[in-house]
Amino acid sequence: MLNILCVCGNGMGTSTILKINVKNICQQNKIEANVESCSFGEAMAYINNTDIVLTSPEWAGMLPPSNAVIAETKNLIDTKQVTDTLVNAIKEHFPNEIGA
Repeated sequence: MLNILCVCGNGMGTSTILKINVKNICQQNKIEANVESCSFGEAMAYINNTDIVLTSPEWAGMLPPSNAVIAETKNLIDTKQVTDTLVNAIKEHFPNEIGA
């Protein structure tokens, strides 16, 4: 099971929408995942227990070094773009989690 963290600037609207979309994407692709959302500031507390951080390029560049895979997408509410970014990151880094 993957731990996925959805990060935006304030951790309210955008990351909450992203979290809902990521849960749906995971369900559609048979990916078992715990999905959480938070603000950039809160991400520091979660990043060490996270497999994938899904965020925009502006926030990705400011995240501290960790073992988490940073998956960047320019439009956090574009479902197709988020799906492509997330599924590609999982296929590349966690191939056994697809369709598990």
